[in-house]
Amino acid sequence: MRLSAPPSVLFFASAAHGLHHVLLTLYLTLVLVITQVWHLPYNNLIALWTLGAMLVGLGAPLAGWLADRIGETKMLVLCFVGLGVSGILCGLAQNTLQMEGALALLGLSGSIYHPVGFSWVVKHARIRGRAVAATGIAGSFGVGLGPVTAAGLASLWGWRIAFILPGAITATLGFVLLALHLAGRIVDRTDDSVPHPHHAKTGDRARAFAVLSLTMTATLMLNSAFLTALPKLVQVSGITALSGLFGIGLITGGIQLLGAGAQFAGGHFADRGIAKPAYVMGFAALAIAFPLIAASHGWGVAAVGVAAVFLFESMAPIETLLLARYTPASRRGTVFGIRYGLSAIGTPAGVWLVAHFYSATAHFTYLMMALAVAAALAGAMALLLPKDRPLSPVAAE
Repeated sequence: MRLSAPPSVLFFASAAHGLHHVLLTLYLTLVLVITQVWHLPYNNLIALWTLGAMLVGLGAPLAGWLADRIGETKMLVLCFVGLGVSGILCGLAQNTLQMEGALALLGLSGSIYHPVGFSWVVKHARIRGRAVAATGIAGSFGVGLGPVTAAGLASLWGWRIAFILPGAITATLGFVLLALHLAGRIVDRTDDSVPHPHHAKTGDRARAFAVLSLTMTATLMLNSAFLTALPKLVQVSGITALSGLFGIGLITGGIQLLGAGAQFAGGHFADRGIAKPAYVMGFAALAIAFPLIAASHGWGVAAVGVAAVFLFESMAPIETLLLARYTPASRRGTVFGIRYGLSAIGTPAGVWLVAHFYSATAHFTYLMMALAVAAALAGAMALLLPKDRPLSPVAAE
């Protein structure tokens, strides 16, 4: 089986995606330690991430627009370095104001990857679904490794090193990518490696963009709320086999990693022209999974959590490839930027829902019910998408 994209593109796109999610999820676990060190309540400290989460979306349209004009590789260098420096600053924060500022810079730097990285991959891809899934699963591993990295490093050397060390590694990779780009070893493309064989009608394109703007906002909100709550959800679930921060991080990371392979399932469905039913069924299954999480205890929470992660991961490449179908290569960064700009609404809304619905007695019961309703509504909207077509000209490979 031949590679779906050039090895250098797959490596740096995957590394950037994985480290992006590691750094953006560190705080969600480390906040459990910081609450004890700074003697502040969980609600107050988790809310510090709201601005950063908003900037992940607000910065995306500008990042995509710049990538269309100066090239994706230069923007990815900025993404690596920005994320790395931000992580280091989080580790050096001495109070809530400094932490909020560092998290805001982290969110702004994180806004670069998705519109730029996926545009870069789609342009270079020989088999779109497989290439997007490969880089997507790297991000899924990053989300899964984030809690483990946070808990492991914090247990060994403290929460500050848990921010600083991943930040330093990320910045270093950025300088390596810059050196390779300046040496002409990694270059940008102006068009797609393999053009899409189908041309969408104007009406279908408008309908797809309208529907996806709503459903993608919904998935961003649902995913943000679930991931933000997950470490605390594990902590209050009654799982006692592994107590303490490292146990919480290990279980949380395990839940993420076990569901990560679903990216390939989503890419497979998209390449073969059954993206729409898979997308709709994903929302329907989430509407069932969230109430099950609320009703579960102990390891049951972990089991249903894995199922929820699997569903989220399978839907991510479907959304990316649907947008790629309706977007010309010269404007893909901008359109992808607008897509992830929706996270300025969805992601902080998810964080707000966690802070608003969590209580010491009911925990996340009300949150899970609200997420179930939102998933059902999003699934109903997804039914309005245009008819499917295969998204890859080499889907049979």
